[in-house]
Amino acid sequence: MTFPGQGATSALRVLYVSPQAALGGAERVTLDLIALHDRARVEPSVCFLNEGPLVHHCREVLGVSTFVVNAPPLRRFIAGRRTVRTIADFIRAGHVDLVHSAMAWGHIYGGRAARRARVPAVWFQHVGASWSSNIERWAAFVKSAAIITNSEFTAQGQRRVNPRRARVEVIHPGTRLPERGYKQRRAAGRAALEIPDGVFAVGIAARLQPWKGQDVVIRAAASLLRARSHARLYIIGDAMFGFDKAYADALPRLAEELGIRERVSFTGFRNDVPELLAGLDVAIHASVTPEPFGLGLIEAMAAGTALIAADAGAAREIVAPGVDGLLTPPGDHEALATALLALCDDPDRCHELARAGWHTARERFDAAEMTLKVEELYEAVVKR
Repeated sequence: MTFPGQGATSALRVLYVSPQAALGGAERVTLDLIALHDRARVEPSVCFLNEGPLVHHCREVLGVSTFVVNAPPLRRFIAGRRTVRTIADFIRAGHVDLVHSAMAWGHIYGGRAARRARVPAVWFQHVGASWSSNIERWAAFVKSAAIITNSEFTAQGQRRVNPRRARVEVIHPGTRLPERGYKQRRAAGRAALEIPDGVFAVGIAARLQPWKGQDVVIRAAASLLRARSHARLYIIGDAMFGFDKAYADALPRLAEELGIRERVSFTGFRNDVPELLAGLDVAIHASVTPEPFGLGLIEAMAAGTALIAADAGAAREIVAPGVDGLLTPPGDHEALATALLALCDDPDRCHELARAGWHTARERFDAAEMTLKVEELYEAVVKR
């Protein structure tokens, strides 16, 4: 295994520890950081805690030093200690200056390895912290020089369960801003989804899980599709990491029961979500429990697509209601149906929201700006 930075360099050598090697929200943020770092400031390497497609992507596409340590379940304490030692050995071999762990699971291993190798650790927390979760509770006791949270909502929870009183910094995740013009992107997105001309296309792009609310969207869309013959629904995503397959399988049956199955498209997992979002007229965020951030919201905004989001969690840190998006009560399919019908019948209003959302994404949620803030935090943490 070769590592960057083994010659003379002033760049910080940062090891990223990711618990998953399949693409989810936290993983997209990690990949953007790795790809966008100024190599004069940060030289990244990455450790995945299991095998998956992102291993090849990091090695071959991003060109960074990448290795895999198949971490055991936390209940296997002895095997877990071996994993920590292995990661610590890589930290020393790569002359790593800082360990950046994604999620609580990553920090339990990456933070402990950093302490063993005597380098500082940073933990990027992407989910709401709670003492009711064993993993979150265990991670909270692992030393970190700073905890990055994806929203003030997440930060508030983290401060409540932060026994070490580690520094908490809010850095909103960003998204890649598209380079192509809107008309070109919209045409490509509609072609990819096979959306016929004249169709009012609404959709949700998210992992298929009960708390993401795809069932709520289907029930809301049933009212829209019955009332407007030119409307169609797109469910983008699939169950991931071996979870919630029964829920995913139940969604087409729900559409069948509601009599709309022929006008609902299930795309399965896609790695071109930003492009697909550009093909929609309205993107929906429908989480029934508070979302710690909601990367899909800013991806929809950056795509130039009108947004309707569930009014809970960090949504109000992202959306200015009625200005760059609409908010509806979580789990309320009737309120969501009303909002969808209103936008379907008022194309000018739909376009206004889309344009305002696009400006919000450019001004507040650029992945390049996120990366600069993270680099500044690294430099404040590492004492050289």
